[in-house]
Amino acid sequence: MKDVGFGIIGIGRQGLRLAEHIRKDIAHGKLVAVCRRSQEGHDYSKEHGIKFYSNYHDLLADKEVYAVIITTPSNLHGVQALDALDAKKHILIDKPIASTVEEGWEIANRAKKENLTVAVNLPLRINPVTAAIKNNLTNIGKLKKIQVVISHGPARSEWQRDLKLSNGGVILDLGSHYFDLLSFLTGCQPEIIDNAYSEEIENENSGFIDITYKDFSVSMVLLRNQKFKKNIITFAGDKGFLFADYSGREVIVSNNHEINEIKCPMSYDFETILNNLVMAINKKEDVIADAKAGTHSLKTVLSIYTAIKTQKAVRL
Repeated sequence: MKDVGFGIIGIGRQGLRLAEHIRKDIAHGKLVAVCRRSQEGHDYSKEHGIKFYSNYHDLLADKEVYAVIITTPSNLHGVQALDALDAKKHILIDKPIASTVEEGWEIANRAKKENLTVAVNLPLRINPVTAAIKNNLTNIGKLKKIQVVISHGPARSEWQRDLKLSNGGVILDLGSHYFDLLSFLTGCQPEIIDNAYSEEIENENSGFIDITYKDFSVSMVLLRNQKFKKNIITFAGDKGFLFADYSGREVIVSNNHEINEIKCPMSYDFETILNNLVMAINKKEDVIADAKAGTHSLKTVLSIYTAIKTQKAVRL
């Protein structure tokens, strides 16, 4: 199997975590270069003997870089992904995939045309709690209702507090993961944003959202700047319910008065995602989440922002 030379565009908190996984955990991956405008990225490159670029176009021109990881502020994702495809690079990109739905579909279509791999970093798909949900969801019968309550602390990076860089607040930052997760678990895409509210339009710290899917409905609460962290999803079916606690790594299935409690192990998401990307580039596996999945998630987020601004239902 061919080894993959990686270049990382944006060597901040997320980029550094991925860089360390490539250096230590990816058997067929090698960290070739990093890119950041500040001195911090240069110091990291010198410490580990890898190339440093202050301009991402120079990194894309490096022939030893076979795949790029994009962990820059959200407003740059789409442009940098398209530039990477122009340079014939495979891509792992943080959510959101782009700033607009049109940009997302352009990335997906161009990757297919050029036979290049584009993966979107949506790690909830491979979380052990997700596996337990997927294995037991049919046990509660026909799905009728899903309730999601997500509460996290404040934004970790300075750029996330700047709307020009972040493109949105908690609905984009956290919601992107959970809209994709629900589609992954159910095989359905949302049809109508029935109503949505946040306390601020710009860089919001809360989102209260009701969504209609084909055969079931979803109520979601997204909160940021909280002292406690909760990631709870409850699925109601016509034969029982399933309760999933991502923070506590526990799933409880209730069916016909029988209760099954499932304890889930810790997950190592980045290592799995990076190894999957290497396998996908070598045509051994499909990517965990592709550009199409990333674009569907982005479409849901942008439709919710429209519903908040207009205070009207939005059909997707």
